[in-house]
Amino acid sequence: MIINNIQIDRHKLLSKSEVLEYLHAYGEDDRALAHIRDFYYKTFGNELIWRYPVSDGKHLGLFIVIIREGVISLPYDAVDREDGELLELSDAAMFNADDIQYLIDDWRYFSDDLLRSMSDMQRSYAPNETCPETEPAI
Repeated sequence: MIINNIQIDRHKLLSKSEVLEYLHAYGEDDRALAHIRDFYYKTFGNELIWRYPVSDGKHLGLFIVIIREGVISLPYDAVDREDGELLELSDAAMFNADDIQYLIDDWRYFSDDLLRSMSDMQRSYAPNETCPETEPAI
């Protein structure tokens, strides 16, 4: 498997059960997931875990994690100041190619819309103009 131009030996990846058992034991949150990122970075030179901070309609966001069996989704619905994202491990699921394509399409729509909107916002200012000071609306 090649991810971001890095050859990944699947046998060195953690399995689904290893990831879930570790998170159940050490915290179902981003703080515990950071240990897995560190392990992957030391092993592969890449964390092999990505935040997907766009709601799928069921969860606030999710983490995409490369594992021995493929790709797993670790959703979250809340964020804690100290522990980061609080994972919903009961909804962890394996991705297939169609699931990945859905995320690609969804991300492209989200990012294209955001970039167009921000460009429009930027153009709404005259050269060297800053946001006018106004009284709060409330």
